[in-house]
Amino acid sequence: MNSFLLFGPICLVGILLMTLLRRNSVDQLSRLAKHSRRMAEKLHDKADPESIFVTQRADYLSRLLALAGKEAEYDKMKTYWICASVGAGLLFAVGFIVGGMPELCPVGFFVGLPAGAAGFVYYLGEVAKKRQARMTEQLPQILETMVSALRAGSPVMEVFKVISDTGPDPIRGEFKRGLISLQLGKPFRDVMVEMSYRIKAPDFKLLTQAIFISQDVGGNLADVVATIADAIRERFKLRDFLNALTSQGKATASFIGCLPYLITVGTYFLTPAYMTPFLNHPVARLVMVGLVIWELMGFYILQKMVTFEV
Repeated sequence: MNSFLLFGPICLVGILLMTLLRRNSVDQLSRLAKHSRRMAEKLHDKADPESIFVTQRADYLSRLLALAGKEAEYDKMKTYWICASVGAGLLFAVGFIVGGMPELCPVGFFVGLPAGAAGFVYYLGEVAKKRQARMTEQLPQILETMVSALRAGSPVMEVFKVISDTGPDPIRGEFKRGLISLQLGKPFRDVMVEMSYRIKAPDFKLLTQAIFISQDVGGNLADVVATIADAIRERFKLRDFLNALTSQGKATASFIGCLPYLITVGTYFLTPAYMTPFLNHPVARLVMVGLVIWELMGFYILQKMVTFEV
């Protein structure tokens, strides 16, 4: 009984202390929550004037479409991507049925899905690569126009307007888009960053950094742009020289890559009885598919061995 009388007040005091401490913690947490809400409202109010600008998508397909100049066709290209994947899967399944292996029809469908998706991405990548190569080739001419306008005393917005009016496609469209962003009040640095996002040429990234440094520390921007234009032209000369030196190696790689297929087709037409038993066996067909994939990998490696980036 005595122990209970001693333990009861101690427990009651402990509960009271815990309640008081918890109340203090709750009050502090409530104050922090109110402060966080007020800061979030302030940031939201500051961000409201920038809401007129469209935020760029950050997924892989949107980045690829931005490089290919097809950002406006995002939904249509996404539908095409799905249709290409399903169509390739159905084509592979039908191919196994026609080849006399209907039991491998599900395998062909599930193998064709990623193959179709990869094929569509490869097509978009080639379109983007050609477009980026054209813009890289047009960059020295654009820089000459920029140097002339800067030396004439024109402001940046006027320089963009001159390029968007007189420049060649497709780089003219990028400068026209940047001009519209500047006219809407977007900061110049943000416009240049977005343009470097869509123009993946290393020379344009160098131009962007040079403009930023010139704005920060001062200097003659026209002379800096002229130096970059001269460097680009020298790089193009070196690239053409290397292409001339490696042309024989590229031709040899192409011949070696096509040689196994030429020998197989020639053997089939010259002695069909020698190749027909091999092609009719289901296991041999799978081996043939593996050999084709292996040969394509070797051809890709040979091409990379004689290709140099300048």
